[in-house]
Amino acid sequence: MSTDCEPTVQLDVEHEPIPAATAQVRGRVRALLAQWRIGGTAAEDILLVVHEMVANVIDHARTPFRLAVQLCGSFVRVSVHDASRRPLVVRAFDPEATRGRGLPLIAAISERWGCSQQSDGKTVWAAIPV
Repeated sequence: MSTDCEPTVQLDVEHEPIPAATAQVRGRVRALLAQWRIGGTAAEDILLVVHEMVANVIDHARTPFRLAVQLCGSFVRVSVHDASRRPLVVRAFDPEATRGRGLPLIAAISERWGCSQQSDGKTVWAAIPV
């Protein structure tokens, strides 16, 4: 991923882990992508990654979180930081499951993705081509 990145855009200081946060965050990211003139499939992929990351925080971490979006050359980097120290669990794909597909979706859409542990929680990030 390119190191030539625009400054990180923090989309609010902090969000509470409630279902309404997903729609609020998606709306703000959609507006930001429009400012950057990113549309079509790339924008939809980014919005899907954002949705899955935020849903994981709401469903599993259940802590306030921060979302950052960065334009890095031919990639958009999305990261979500939460206060949970629990490691991520990537489940095996189950075609009959109604849940548990978020991380495999993020992996399929992103050029690269990962998770880093910090003393105050963890940050999940993904680099999506634009």
